[in-house]
Amino acid sequence: LGLLGGKTIRTTARLDGDEWVINGHKLWPTNSGGVSKLFGVPCTTKPGSSDPKDFAFIFVPADLPGVTQGGAYEKAGMAADKNGDIWFEDVRVPSWYRAHGPGKDAEAFYQLISFGQVMSCAFMTGAMMNLYERLYEFVSTRTYNNRPLKENDAIASIIGRIAGDIDICRILGYEAAMIGDRRNKPYGKPLISEDLVGRIRNIKDFVSDKAVECFGKSMDVLGLYGADRDWDIEKHWRDIKIVQLWMGGKQLCQMEAARYFFNCETL
Repeated sequence: LGLLGGKTIRTTARLDGDEWVINGHKLWPTNSGGVSKLFGVPCTTKPGSSDPKDFAFIFVPADLPGVTQGGAYEKAGMAADKNGDIWFEDVRVPSWYRAHGPGKDAEAFYQLISFGQVMSCAFMTGAMMNLYERLYEFVSTRTYNNRPLKENDAIASIIGRIAGDIDICRILGYEAAMIGDRRNKPYGKPLISEDLVGRIRNIKDFVSDKAVECFGKSMDVLGLYGADRDWDIEKHWRDIKIVQLWMGGKQLCQMEAARYFFNCETL
């Protein structure tokens, strides 16, 4: 939502008696592609409006008349998270299927974004911890000049930096979780504040970049074994790139951070 307040949302919800009538097309929603039985659909009750009160989050059962799902996209990674197209054509749901109501829907949805950033950090640091385990095994058992790879100066400088980056990313992940956890305390800030959103977005962007960088360096160290599925690293490499791109990708993270830290007025 951010500065635009939802005015670019094209899926509409019109109240007809005690029913919402929903029309629109969603691309790349999580757990679509024929998997989910219930969708949470961001809509606008007034197309083009930037008023948060016109944002509606409505629950829609997947088997209702007018709901059409496309097949799952074939992505580079995160194959367990199915994504596809969903079309809504005059789909009718009871009015009480709206999550909260005017204004409250936008607040609740905006909070989900910060939770998603923290979850993304957990995804990536978990993958990086397994990267460390597999990398440790490789450089300890493979030799060069009759010494383990880790005893070679050139390799040691790379794996030392990788370990340091992983440690820093874990600390930042805890920091992001702590920022969100403080929201209900006297010294905390709400999850919808630009301060909290900008800082957590910033952490997710940094951890994403470091994860992609660490896996790239590790694959350089492993050589062809880095692309070998028996070593698991290529799977994580594909997955963490998807995590870097989801929820708006790098650009949205950077814009949210710049909006807060530099008081941007048009982003």
